[in-house]
Amino acid sequence: MPLSVAVADAQSRCRGRLARTWVNQARCSLLATWALPLPTGLLAGPFGGWMPMVAGLAALEGLQDVLGYHGCPLADGGDPDRVLTLKWPNDLFCRGAKLGGILCELVRVDRDWSALVVGIGINLFLPREALPIAESTSLQFHYRDLPDYQSLRNDLVDAISWHLSGEMAPLGLDGSLDRTLNGPQGLRSRIAALSWTLGKRVRVVPVAGEPVEGRALEINPDASLRVQLSDGDQVDVSTADVGVLPEVAAVGA
Repeated sequence: MPLSVAVADAQSRCRGRLARTWVNQARCSLLATWALPLPTGLLAGPFGGWMPMVAGLAALEGLQDVLGYHGCPLADGGDPDRVLTLKWPNDLFCRGAKLGGILCELVRVDRDWSALVVGIGINLFLPREALPIAESTSLQFHYRDLPDYQSLRNDLVDAISWHLSGEMAPLGLDGSLDRTLNGPQGLRSRIAALSWTLGKRVRVVPVAGEPVEGRALEINPDASLRVQLSDGDQVDVSTADVGVLPEVAAVGA
């Protein structure tokens, strides 16, 4: 799939989801924006909600590839499994802290085709004092022997571009969407396997409505998150902030 990418060493007006600001310092983060052609009906339809998660999967896979290529071990020598995960709907996590974020927007080209614009920011060498919140982190705190900033950034752009093209291309093919999302090795099951959110107690703060707490059960076919409340009722969440809560020990345990 053809794509274009623009890369910056620093950005003065970084935007995150829900009109938030993305904090960055020069030559400390991956700051890149991709544009890919996809059918307008796909992006504007019920499957459009998958785009940030598919982009997040491509970012995670690209990051894993680059760390493996450069032979970067974990700083504490721990188990590398599930160090990098995806937080619903659009964050890249490293050991339970936010490492990066994804913002997707639709730009219509004509009636049939649109450009999917994917902005990805990943903290690489951002110092601890510059992290915007306590729940955020930077790659340098988790991996040793990282290459220099420019080499790491350029390799990440190449790897993420390759995965982004590979993951998005089947979505634009007639008749393949359901299989690509819901097949045995489909995107839905692969994203669920890498999810930091699923199975955990969460607090959901919707754009409109009252916050609720419950347990994240699954990602639905339309990319919404299903949450089971304490009274057993289930709700589906499409646009919201979702924070993971600490587990509460059972009475008498």
